[in-house]
Amino acid sequence: MIQYKTNYDKWAKYYDLIYEITPPDDSKIYKKYIKNSKSVLEMGIGTGRILLDFIQYNIQWTGIDNSEAMIEICKEKLEPLQPLKENVYLIKEDMAKLDIKKEKNSILNKTFDLIIYPSHSLMSVGEEKEQIKAICSGLKHLSNEGILIFDLHNPNNYLLNNEYQLLGSKTIQNKKYLLHSKSDVDFEKKLHSNHQILETERDKIELKSHEYFLYLEDVIRISDELGFEIVDLYGNYNFEIFNEFSEEMIFICKKKHG
Repeated sequence: MIQYKTNYDKWAKYYDLIYEITPPDDSKIYKKYIKNSKSVLEMGIGTGRILLDFIQYNIQWTGIDNSEAMIEICKEKLEPLQPLKENVYLIKEDMAKLDIKKEKNSILNKTFDLIIYPSHSLMSVGEEKEQIKAICSGLKHLSNEGILIFDLHNPNNYLLNNEYQLLGSKTIQNKKYLLHSKSDVDFEKKLHSNHQILETERDKIELKSHEYFLYLEDVIRISDELGFEIVDLYGNYNFEIFNEFSEEMIFICKKKHG
């Protein structure tokens, strides 16, 4: 079976622009848990959008991303932030294969108080079996009382948009940007493909992303298989309880004990 993957090296140059045009306002979810954490593992750190919202918290932060271009932009942003940047450790790696040891020659994995998969990053690693591996990577690095958070689009809201629609617009540094989007959904493969055009007065940049989605019942089944507990489920980043019409599925999880 063909695995559809997003070329995030191509996205890297435009990633921050897109999030500035359509900000998800997701940091408030993470803030609730970060303030009680001493160490964070971010699966899919991208250009450091979430990290930079919390850099002043002086937390030990490890960021994982499989895109060299994304990592490089994140490093550039961190460079002037002395001494806070010394708390950040960046790793180029597929989150489904992550294996950080406690010490160089140890057989034990390093563990974290909080593990997050922001910006629907879990959906980008591949179909369900790859997503399970990515969750397993998180669980083996999660401390016994730690919290693991991932967000997914609610597939009940997926609609076929055959024509581009305006997603948002914003003037940034005296340049006006328009962001257009359309999407394809393959319910058999559980694949959502998003086509975006970032438009200025002079340019049109075409970008494409692929996400494999899960239904709520899939996540519940996976949680039983892997031995973690869903302690909260929100339908948006304002902590509203999930229902079938919610835009998001935001899972707050812990390891099961006993």
